[in-house]
Amino acid sequence: MKAILFDLFGTLVPNLPSIAWEKSSSQVASILQIDADLYQELWAARFRDRMVGQILDGDHQFDGLLKEAKIEVPIERRRRAAQLHRDLLREVLVPKPETCSTLDQILSAGLQLALVTDCSSAAPELLDETALGRYFQTRSISAYLGVRKPDPKMYAHSLDALGLAAEECIYVGDGNSEELLGAKKCGLVTVWVDNGPQQHWHERFAPTGDHTIRSLDELLPIIHSLRTT
Repeated sequence: MKAILFDLFGTLVPNLPSIAWEKSSSQVASILQIDADLYQELWAARFRDRMVGQILDGDHQFDGLLKEAKIEVPIERRRRAAQLHRDLLREVLVPKPETCSTLDQILSAGLQLALVTDCSSAAPELLDETALGRYFQTRSISAYLGVRKPDPKMYAHSLDALGLAAEECIYVGDGNSEELLGAKKCGLVTVWVDNGPQQHWHERFAPTGDHTIRSLDELLPIIHSLRTT
């Protein structure tokens, strides 16, 4: 094994608890002066468009849903709502306690790292403000590539950048986006991160991998075993 490809949300950082999302949504809806339930419905309907970059994060990310709701909102309020949403994303991008030490040990073992994540356009920029940014020069970002996992392009983009074959790499993820199925189909060894009750988010959730771990530091013995067989 020569490289480890990581999912981001639910893998390197915890899943966002639903209560935190609901609180933030209510605050955004209040700023936009739209019914909270209607806001969540219209926002959820645009999930895919945000993940593939058809809707970019920023002052105008709410334009489409406000138009559908037939609500006029001054740009100042849209800007405040966008900042609140950005603050929520920043809050989410806090590494799990064992994440950085595990990544350091992987690098010390001479392996390369890559990030393969479904996310909106602002996430990579905010990631660079965290302790995780320095680990991932190689990144497959759905909002930049225009596709989501399990599309083969998501994995191939990182493999090409690393100059490695799929069989030389491990993919680690929490199982959302059918990511493990896609990685396995591309030829990668897969490791499912079982978050148990902390798996707050289920979106095309397919928790099946060649190996299962409950903490990222459990990945190290698996890597050692695969490198010595």
